[in-house]
This record gives sequence, C-alpha cells and structure tokens, in this order.
Amino acid sequence: MTPAHLQVREHDTLVRGAVSRTGDRNVHTLTPAAFGHLQVFLSGRDVQGDALNPVATFTRLGQADAVKLSQWVGLIRLPDGTVIEILPKTHERPGARQDAGSLPRSRSVLLRMLAATDERFRVAPPAELDTARMPLLEVVLRYALEGFRAGVRRGVPHTYVGVQEERGSLRGRLDLPRQVRQPAHRAHLLHVTFDEFLPARPETRLVRLAVERAGSLSGAPATKRLARELTHALDAVPPSRDVQSDFAAWRLERGHAHFEALRPLCELILHELNPLVGGQQATAHALLFDMNRVYEAYVAQRLRTQHPDWQIETQATGHALGQVGTQRAFLLCPDLLITLPSGEVIVADTKWKRLNAQSAPTFDIQNADAYQMLAYSEVFQAAQSERTIHLLYPHLSDLPAHIPPIRLAGGRALHITTVRLDQPEPRVDLIGQSSAPEPNGSPVVSSSRNNHGLLSSS
Repeated sequence: MTPAHLQVREHDTLVRGAVSRTGDRNVHTLTPAAFGHLQVFLSGRDVQGDALNPVATFTRLGQADAVKLSQWVGLIRLPDGTVIEILPKTHERPGARQDAGSLPRSRSVLLRMLAATDERFRVAPPAELDTARMPLLEVVLRYALEGFRAGVRRGVPHTYVGVQEERGSLRGRLDLPRQVRQPAHRAHLLHVTFDEFLPARPETRLVRLAVERAGSLSGAPATKRLARELTHALDAVPPSRDVQSDFAAWRLERGHAHFEALRPLCELILHELNPLVGGQQATAHALLFDMNRVYEAYVAQRLRTQHPDWQIETQATGHALGQVGTQRAFLLCPDLLITLPSGEVIVADTKWKRLNAQSAPTFDIQNADAYQMLAYSEVFQAAQSERTIHLLYPHLSDLPAHIPPIRLAGGRALHITTVRLDQPEPRVDLIGQSSAPEPNGSPVVSSSRNNHGLLSSS
C-alpha cells in the first residue's frame, strides 16, 4: 500500500483514525499505527535534551486521542512511510484553503522565506521544477542536491593520504622493518610507503553519504538522476562509515573554502532530516521550522538588504525593565532593535498572527503585546522626544492599506505594519509611507507611519 502523504496547516489537529481526510474544523485523521509513531516522536527529546512539546501538544477530540499542532511548519516522515507536511496558514484568511492554489501559495511563501534566511536553501532548483507544487520532502532533497552539485562543480577537495603497499617496483620509501621480514618466496616484492593525493577525506566522505541517502529518500525521477550523477562524480570517494567522527574531523584548507557551505547540507541529510531529533536513534525523520523565528529573520533580512547603513539587531539581549540592587529584573528582548545613522532608535516586534479586519482600530492585537512594546520604548527610547514603536504582522487582503497609529502615554505612537508575503521581494522602506507596489512590481510594507515617521513596509 502506498504510504499516506498528509498536507496540513499549522495549528491544525491530528486525530487517531482509520483514514486521512480534511474536515470543517481543520481536523485530519491518521491511521492508528501512524498516530502511534507520531506520539512517540513528539514524546522524545532533541539533541540538546529539550522536550519537543513546542511542536505540538497532546489533547483529545471527543473520545479520540489527538495532537494539536503549533506554529511549527515543515515535514515529519514517520517510520511507516507516512509523510505529514505542515504548511503555514497565518498569511491567509480562514477558508482560503478551499482554493485550489492555496497549498502551492503557502509552500511558495515558506520556500521564499527560507531561501532568504537559511543558508541550506540558497542554491535553488531549476525553475522548471515548479517547487511550489512539489511535496516539501522532495523540495528539501532537491535543494540539498543542488547545493552539493554547486560545491562539487567548483572542485572536490583532495589531501595526501599515507599508503602502505607491496609492489614489484619501488615507489616512495622502502619500509625496511617489513621488508627484512619478507619470506624468501616473496623477496621479489617490495614493501613501500608513499603519499597519494586522494579525494578520500572526512568532508568528501560525508558528502558522498549524504548524496546517497538523499537519493534513497527521494521518489522523484529527476532527483534520483541527479543523485546518481553526483555519486558518479564522487566515485573515488568512499561513503562515510563513522558520521560523528568525520564531522569532528571536518577541516578545510583555504583553497577548499567553497566546500564549507556543504556542511549544513550534510547535517540536514545525515541527521535524519531532523534538527530536532537527530542521529541514528531517531524514530521519525523531521525538518521543522518555527514560523515565529522564520518571519522575524525574513523581515530583518529585507531591512538589511535595503538599508545596509542601519544597525539591525535581532533578539537584543542584555537589557531589563528594572533592577533590584545589582540584579536585573524583567529582562527585555525585542525582536528588532534598529539604530539609524542619526542615532534614532526604532523598536519593532514581528508577530506571526492574523489581524482581525472587523475589529478596528486595534484589530484584536493582544493587550500583552501592546504592554510589551510600551516597556521596550521606556528602556530603549528614553532619550528620544519622538518615540515610535512597531508591530509587524502578515498582510491580509481585507486589511486597510493604511492603519492609523495608536497613541500611547508619554508621546508614544504604536504603528501597525503589515508585510505582503505574497510578493517576491517585499520592500521595507522605513522612511516615508507607501502601501502600493512600486512601479517595478516590488511591494512595500504598508505602515501607519506619517511623513515624519521612519517605517513603511509591506
């Protein structure tokens, strides 16, 4: 029987059942065997020893055992072959998944954000593959193999390897201790030692094994063909037999720096496609991403690209709202702390949440988020006369292009910014205000900042 491939969204519910289907309540059922494997996976711990409960929580739906997914997206491949592909949904309105193009759009948004923020997804597959319509597992494998191909094309690292050999002619140095013990009937053969320039080294052995494993995991003919081509190119390299030791021995000389980019790809494949439950003992293959972090990194990347002269710090630490004696109290960690060339500071938090267009003027922004921004402003903008703070949400089609700022105490203004993730390269222009795409088609991030403001993005 063909293994099931289940496509779900973040925050959906998976229930123990007999067949896979989608319901009105974003509920999906798994076979009892597959659900049991998923329970074992979620009950495990990652390579740092941390529990995996942020990925999903155990619950019940009626009389059935269930699992409630969180904001983590990616894929989980269970031991019975069942693949659970989790795609983002916060950038779409509820009910949009009934649209035939909803899943490809979500996959496209995820891949675009990963390509901008994750070095493992920098070398894209050929455009004709249409990765937005491929299963996520196949997309990940193809990205990895394209990265391997780019590295191998620039040259396979070699190193001198000591060789001991018995041969009919002298090569290198004669191994006298072994030669004097040579039996008379083999006196015509010489024991020699010499150095040979070979590609067999820890880095290339790991790449060879990763290519073979990617080819075995893929079901796409084009991907399997690429894996075979790379295996042929690495024919002189044996696959790694001790992954941990070879990773520990990974050392590249200056002339082989291009191969360094392949290490994260090897870790991706050889740790069972799983940054959370890695190694040979994993009960399931998984590649999962916290959309809160992906969204934050994506917005920061867009800002850095367009404003290289700005200092942009993510997850700024070392600050607190107060202190008791010499001990800090109520630590603060804003998502984005931006310092302009003029010295003015902008504080912003990214929120991977949906705004409710029917709840103007606050659009159902949580009170805790507003209180948090007020605390950030008190600490990071204490010396400024104009103190503006920003919350950045994904843009939804029914939200207004311009959202008026919310005036807070102390002359502060909380600005609600929405990011148009459906566009290929959102333009984050923090000076001026615009909510429409530029003439070249690049969108801007719509913001509530006035002409004296510093943030307008989409």
